[in-house]
Amino acid sequence: MLKNIAYFMVAASLLLACNSEPKDGNFQSVEEGISAVPTNGTAEQMAAAALEEGDLLGRIRQSFIPLQEEYRKANGKVTGVGEVSISVDENFNLLIENRVNGSVEHTKVNLKNLNNAQGGMMLIPDNAPGEFPGLKVFVKDGQPGVQILKDGKLVREDRHLEIHLADRPGIERITPAVLQALNIASGNLPE
Repeated sequence: MLKNIAYFMVAASLLLACNSEPKDGNFQSVEEGISAVPTNGTAEQMAAAALEEGDLLGRIRQSFIPLQEEYRKANGKVTGVGEVSISVDENFNLLIENRVNGSVEHTKVNLKNLNNAQGGMMLIPDNAPGEFPGLKVFVKDGQPGVQILKDGKLVREDRHLEIHLADRPGIERITPAVLQALNIASGNLPE
């Protein structure tokens, strides 16, 4: 009888562990530890700066560098965008920290929960004056959403990640980079 209870407790513990969300780990800035790949350097310089194929976390962080750069350009130009820093932890949790108007806003989501399939993203047009172009990436059905926190308190959980930048070329630049990061995180890599 006690043996059955012990087996049940172990099985329940394993089930809970397998179904729980990944815990937050060590967030590291996307630009930290990544060396720039020279565009017109020698083959040796480019090879020395390249990441190993198996370094998935490094490749994901490198994919977000264009977004970090575009957020710098958007600082003070796009409503609600201040000093933004992007980081990713070893569990592929993305953290976008936005310091604006004396507050700190965090957008947090596990990259594996975002939809990288056809129809999982959409462009947001900037039709009217005062609007800014954007990119919306939807959360996969049944997965935890995108947490929006303000000054450390959860404000809401969205079913999409929304990014607004200063101009359409910025959105065009970051869209393939974001898709690449999602593909790496979900294991959808070309052979």
